[in-house]
Amino acid sequence: MAGGSIDDTAVLNALIAGSSQGLFVFDSEQRVTRYNPAGRGVRRLPAEDILGHTIEEFAPDLARSELQGLLDEALTTGEPLRSRLVRGPAPSNPHRTLALEVSLFPLHGSGEDTPGLVAVIEDVTERQETADRLAVLSAVHATVGSTLEARTTADELVRALVPAFADAASVDLLDHGQEAPERQSGPPPTGVPLRRVSFAPPTAEPSRKEGDTT
Repeated sequence: MAGGSIDDTAVLNALIAGSSQGLFVFDSEQRVTRYNPAGRGVRRLPAEDILGHTIEEFAPDLARSELQGLLDEALTTGEPLRSRLVRGPAPSNPHRTLALEVSLFPLHGSGEDTPGLVAVIEDVTERQETADRLAVLSAVHATVGSTLEARTTADELVRALVPAFADAASVDLLDHGQEAPERQSGPPPTGVPLRRVSFAPPTAEPSRKEGDTT
């Protein structure tokens, strides 16, 4: 005996209720009409702050990232966008930066206009952090150590780390006045003079300039 037809609304309800990914349905004005409250980043936000609102209204910092441009593009062109990487603060925790993989699927009605779209948002922060670390290690391996000259090596290291891995980085070496061969391995004791050899980025204002000694 053939089964009965499956209602599309029931399928949508099951997907939104059971998915671990962030699912959002936007209307033509980019206002949320349905969403998955279990999606990471919006779990602690009340529904009334999301339903009927745009990304700009409930997650302004995230909207300023590439995400807003992707929403505009998908609604304008009517073409799906898949697996786009977006970074920005979590709506429920602005102090945490998320890496999100975003796919957008326009909803096509009977007219020429696109009545809305469905967004599938997956939190890939941990995976991306691992990939970023590997990329930095690869860059360090490829670019650092072209010479045995200490200053050049220090410059290569901070350039490899900033801004891919850190906002700022410095290399401090034991001052030439110290008898390094007599010292044990490991971090130097507190109070041992260190000389700033290299610092990045050049636009930042460090507490100590290159050549300064503590």
